[in-house]
Amino acid sequence: MFLLASVVFILICSYFTYFKMKKVSKIKINGKGVLITGCDTGFGHELVKRLDQLGFTVFAGCLSEKSEGAQNLQKECTRRVHILKLDVTKSEDIRRAADTVEKICRGTGLWALVNNAGIDSFGDVEFCTMEMYRRVADVNLFGLIHVTKALLPLIRKCKGRVVNVTSVKGILSRPTISVYGNTKFGAENFSDCLRLEMRKFGVKVSIVEPGNFGGLTGIVRDQNLERLMSEMEKMWESADEEVQEAYGREHLEEQFTGLYKAPQNCAPNMDPVLRALEDALTSETPAIRYLVDGGRGLIDWYNLFGRMNYYLPTEWMDFIIDKAWNFGIR
Repeated sequence: MFLLASVVFILICSYFTYFKMKKVSKIKINGKGVLITGCDTGFGHELVKRLDQLGFTVFAGCLSEKSEGAQNLQKECTRRVHILKLDVTKSEDIRRAADTVEKICRGTGLWALVNNAGIDSFGDVEFCTMEMYRRVADVNLFGLIHVTKALLPLIRKCKGRVVNVTSVKGILSRPTISVYGNTKFGAENFSDCLRLEMRKFGVKVSIVEPGNFGGLTGIVRDQNLERLMSEMEKMWESADEEVQEAYGREHLEEQFTGLYKAPQNCAPNMDPVLRALEDALTSETPAIRYLVDGGRGLIDWYNLFGRMNYYLPTEWMDFIIDKAWNFGIR
């Protein structure tokens, strides 16, 4: 216990010392262009409005130009905001978006890309279907990669930056998140490789890792919650009889019932994540990683475990996660 307390104390002191010493120097915005994916709701939606107020030219990628989120942005934002139909799983949408950006930016290049689009699914490995793994990966990982590759030539022109929104679940595993976690671990690796490759071009790559903000982003609310509950039924029906007997129906229902309680425990607003995204886009020396605490308590437990994961042996972390999971910290 003393060892754990010491490690936590050192991590907290190092964290605050780093940000206190870090010099804050901002870029000159001057209408620089930023493309953001996943702007119908959540972080992407709010970031569009924030960057518009700062004076950026914003390309807001939405699943549909007629979606409620897209319509709200058109009403609330200035003419600097351009709504783009952008389904990151469709090659034609990505190609059309890149052409539009190049035309509007008039050959000057794109300052930044924010890969924010994402969807979620969860459940035990033996229950999750291959279709679930493929669908989530198409958006969260392959969509991110495809959009990045399409826009890198424009970003290199002005020595801009790429900002990828992953998750604390991309640096720490726990039960039931393999579908989502696979894509976020993959996005972390892709971002690290890209950062090293882009150094010679002066392009910076940052990763924003939100903690407990799920109840605000749409991951566990509204229509998405209905989708997840429907998915639970499909998981049960498609599972082999032996798997059903091994786990039991109650095991699955208990996990999904917890979704209704998730919004009660998540952060009250998105401001911490939006501040991190803004810093990644406007700071002369942005951080490589922004692990952003959420939750309603004094501690975002999962983020704390994520920080500990960098220093403690895997066996220790397995023990901690197992006990936390059984204790109800999810």
